[in-house]
Amino acid sequence: MSKILFDHQIFSLQVYGGISRYFANIQQALEKEDDCSGRISVLYSKNYYIKNYQAPFQNSLGERLFSSQEKEYKWNKKYSKYLIGKNNFDVLHPTYYEPYFLKKLKKPYIITVHDMIHELMPDSFSSNDITSVQKKEVIANAAKIITISETTKNDLKNIFDVEDHRIEVIYHGYQQKEQKFHSSQDSLQKDKYLLFVGARSGYKNFNRFVNAIAAFLKHKGNINLICAGGGTFQKEETKLFKKLEIEKYVTQLSASDQQLDALYANALAFIFPSIYEGFGLPILEAFQNRCPVALSSSACFKEIADDAAEYFDPMDEHSILTSVMKIIESQENTSSLVEKGIKRLENFTPQACFDKTIALYKKIS
Repeated sequence: MSKILFDHQIFSLQVYGGISRYFANIQQALEKEDDCSGRISVLYSKNYYIKNYQAPFQNSLGERLFSSQEKEYKWNKKYSKYLIGKNNFDVLHPTYYEPYFLKKLKKPYIITVHDMIHELMPDSFSSNDITSVQKKEVIANAAKIITISETTKNDLKNIFDVEDHRIEVIYHGYQQKEQKFHSSQDSLQKDKYLLFVGARSGYKNFNRFVNAIAAFLKHKGNINLICAGGGTFQKEETKLFKKLEIEKYVTQLSASDQQLDALYANALAFIFPSIYEGFGLPILEAFQNRCPVALSSSACFKEIADDAAEYFDPMDEHSILTSVMKIIESQENTSSLVEKGIKRLENFTPQACFDKTIALYKKIS
């Protein structure tokens, strides 16, 4: 029996988020294995994806004791150190890059590198952000490194000079769901809005995207932009909307997974203008919900979507708008993109992700 220990980091930092969902899904897959088990070293976590995990204080007492994220992180870190010191596992899989575990660790560990954004786009982060420094140290000592795309693997090799044989590319898996809805009967009709999902700052390229479509929104008058997640609009964003005279066309919504599925299913198009990403899970979410996509022409997005998207130069506002218009103006093109998207999902099954990851655990345990 191979015992895998996941540390606390991402589960102490995120309530929702792609990285914590990735690790939660792997841990849950391990529960179904006969010869491999997984444990998460948290005393208590507010993370949505492990809400049913039987942590020692995953109850009302824990909610009171660890009321702030600072307390939650501090005590979960102490607990992680304690379990690592006990040495009752075969492989450690840290969930983020803080190297606190290196001095006590006696067993091999695997690290997953989701992207190289901190290294490629440092201006998007504060000057005292130490993520890149920590990442480099953790990568240097790892038995194996998982990257979630060939693009991230190549970036990792180029930036940190990591040997090819130490890296395993394992794509994220996307769990397809039974469709229970399509066009809604309320204000979110399929010809009414474009969809943007997630964070909007820095490399996400949101402001340039908004500038690109502003005149189009005003001209049409009956098409809106919905931003799902990413927090409420900042003052700078509302100033931009006012300057462009599109305040009434732009809305921000916090959405559950089910609500997000409905937003994709009823959107005119999903737009992903990021200058760089390590994977792009929202692309698969859009494919699942039969939503046509317009994407930045980054290497990663082309790797994931192949011919199932309209592509644009993320630095060129005219190019962005042209791609959006190609979807809006041609039902034939839209239908073709949707069908190609459904086909692309076959390349990103959760079981393939789990099988390859678990095989790697067994290989080094």
